[in-house]
Amino acid sequence: MKTKNKKVDLDILKPLFWEYNWGSVKKNLTDSFIIARVLELGNPEQFHLFSEIIGNKVIKTFLFKKGKKLLSPQSFNFWRLYYDKTEITK
Repeated sequence: MKTKNKKVDLDILKPLFWEYNWGSVKKNLTDSFIIARVLELGNPEQFHLFSEIIGNKVIKTFLFKKGKKLLSPQSFNFWRLYYDKTEITK
């Protein structure tokens, strides 16, 4: 995980994991299930904070290796296009 010496309020992600132990979720932010849940259900603010914390490289790796299995077809296609576009603009 990457952080930039600033206090990050992870509690913004807590509503996405209401049925799980929050402490366990925070310890496993790079787990495929956690990434999938944020990409599938998170709002833009939650996504941006999450991508800032774990890094876009981790998310891209998830999409390439497990995204098609763990995301809905609509979400997988959206995020694939989103990251293809960000690659072009950077």
